[in-house]
Amino acid sequence: MSVPLCLVSVSLIVTLVCTQDNLDVRLFCKDLPEEQVKCGEELHITKATEAYKVCSDKTAAPCCRANRTILVECIPKEDVVCIGDRGIPEDWKGNVSHHKELPCRYVTGYDYRTALILSVFMGMFGIDRFYLGYYAIGLLKFCTFGFFLLGQLVDIILIATQTVGPADGSDYLISVYGPILNKVGMENHTFYQYGSYYFKQLQHDEF
Repeated sequence: MSVPLCLVSVSLIVTLVCTQDNLDVRLFCKDLPEEQVKCGEELHITKATEAYKVCSDKTAAPCCRANRTILVECIPKEDVVCIGDRGIPEDWKGNVSHHKELPCRYVTGYDYRTALILSVFMGMFGIDRFYLGYYAIGLLKFCTFGFFLLGQLVDIILIATQTVGPADGSDYLISVYGPILNKVGMENHTFYQYGSYYFKQLQHDEF
């Protein structure tokens, strides 16, 4: 009887230790560092573009949403214990623990090369503006011969630099190695995000 009692005692001690370790876990799964989580490994973008399909009732996920983000499934790596949706530490063992928003290019079919070619050769008739969905400006350019060709020149520059995009607020459809313009700006919100990230990195480096 002493052997079973010894085994029971050992198992109880191990259980208490493991339970105590799990209770000490305070990191939520959504806050895991990149080294401990796998997100969106099976995503496939469109072959000809750097854009996902646009979300709609007939489009299967993953797809890009109007806020220019895509939801991907995140799976903690093996032996990683974190706090999930139920609010308790769990070992996920390859199951999806949470979803993460990643940036994406929201396109609805307006091709960048088509818009630029129309602006160069047919801009005096406002065809470029009609194509992008700016019908009032397109009609005005048509009636004034492209604002006497001055408006055509301005639109060529605006479209070439991707300052003017489709009227629905989407991005241009551009090939993977095409001239995609990434706009960079700074405001209070972006500065706050950078500061938070820098503070977290300092904490990570200290420990």
